[in-house]
This record gives sequence, C-alpha cells and structure tokens, in this order.
Amino acid sequence: MKQLLDLVGPPRAELPLWGKRVAFDDFFVELVPAGRRDFNVRLTDAFASISFAGDEGRSSLAGDRLRKYDRRPYEYIVAPAGFPLKGHSSNAPEVLVIVFPFDTLREDLSAALQLKSDLLEPRVIIGGPMPFPTELAKRIRRHILADDVSGDYLRSLCFVLLVEMLALPLDQRASGRAKLLDKKILDASLKYIDANLDADLSVSVLARLCGVEDHQFSRAFKQIVGETPHRFVLARRIDTARGLLAKSDAPIAQIAYATGFSSQSHMTTMFRRHLGLTPAVVRRGGMAASVASET
Repeated sequence: MKQLLDLVGPPRAELPLWGKRVAFDDFFVELVPAGRRDFNVRLTDAFASISFAGDEGRSSLAGDRLRKYDRRPYEYIVAPAGFPLKGHSSNAPEVLVIVFPFDTLREDLSAALQLKSDLLEPRVIIGGPMPFPTELAKRIRRHILADDVSGDYLRSLCFVLLVEMLALPLDQRASGRAKLLDKKILDASLKYIDANLDADLSVSVLARLCGVEDHQFSRAFKQIVGETPHRFVLARRIDTARGLLAKSDAPIAQIAYATGFSSQSHMTTMFRRHLGLTPAVVRRGGMAASVASET
C-alpha cells in the first residue's frame, strides 16, 4: 500500500486516512500498514506514534532538508501541534498513530502522571523501546484488528499509552530539565533556521516547534548556543546574504527577501550596523575577489 504525500508542497494540516482508524470523542488512533511512505504534515493537534519494526529512511524533524534516520522497533515519537514532520521510507513498517488535542487532555494526563498541569507542556519526545509501551502498542493493535472492538477499553489503552510516552524520569521532573531543549531538538531547530531563513523565525514560532514556552526556549537557546535566538537568526541571515551577494548576480532586493529581510533597505540597515558596509559594497568586493582569483 502506498502512503504518499507531496514532499515539496505545503504540509497537510490533517493526517490522511492510510490505515484502520478508530475515532473517539476527543482523539483518534490509527493502525497504518507497512509500505512505502512519504509524509509531510503540520498537524493542528498533537501527534504520537510507535513503530512495530525497525525502519530506515530520510526525514527532517522540524526542517526541510531530509536526512537519514534509523528507527528502532517500538521506538516512539511525540510531537506538539504545529510541529512539521516530513520524511520518506521506501519500506516503512506498521505504525500505530494517535492524534490528540493536548490542551483538552492536559488535566487528565497531568493527573495520571501526578504532575501539576502547568508543568506538563507540549514538547518533542523521542523514546523507547520500553517494555510497557511496547506491550500496550501490541494490545491496541490486536483490538483494532479485531472484528468486535470495545471502544471504551480501546480508548483506555490508548490513553495509558499516551501517559507512558509523555512520562519523564523523576530527576528531570524535579530539576526542571524537561523544560530545557533536548540536544536533538535544538539541532533540529538550528537546521530549521538555515532551511527557512525567509520564513517567520520569531521566538514564538521556534519555541512552538520545539514544544516549549517562549521564555524557556530563549533561556535554553542562549545557554547552549551562547547568544539569543534573535541575534543568531540575524547573523545567519547576514552570512547567507553575504554569500549570495558575492556569488550571485540576483537583484539585491531578491536576495534580501530570500534571506528573511523585510526589504532591501532593511538589509542595508542591518549590514551597515553589523558589518559597516552596504550590500552593494559587499557585492563589489565579492566580484573583485572573484576576478582577482581568475587572473
């Protein structure tokens, strides 16, 4: 069975019906069969999946550039609403997927995890394999495939699986480390910045992609990277624009828009402030250096 979405088009806001889906009042669970799979989604609800076998392919967790991944059997992924998920596998395994409204279930999930609700925040979690979630996933699969499904029991199993996927070690809960950025997620956010310089890269957008609050993202980003998200994004835009000015004959205004500046004059202002040069001077210098290297 082919499960294909356009990898270069805009992401889908809803998950296509690829397998056997069971919908409850507040969320749904779907058993997606094995086969070739191209996915490109940015869902309006939170997303959780657990794989029934190992898998190799290419994906871009929070970015546009596809990179190789190697997923273990019964490894699981949880992603908050609005998190971009894109990837390709020529022979993807059977996968159990749960799409759920995090805010609607927050109180119940917090109670099950014995956490204050304000401490349970949507974030990206990559975990497993672990014995209990694995057994839950197997049991859910059997009930979905059964002819006579008990909806209340199946919903209870899915809810418990979500609780297990969202659970964090006690030391992380107590220390607040769960509010900081996991290195994998930080790396993904840095790749997302480079791949989307022309997009909105405000703190609120980047924090949402990483599943943390704005202030938590800013604090953790500066602690790990050494500068604020705003300064980092601006530096990447300036560096990329400098390279394009030196190597491309595209209009300066076009380069400005392609690297996320609101206008040519905005880019000129930032260049003067941070480089002491205008984009036109940078372009002439790049062209002169190119001519000199050829002679």
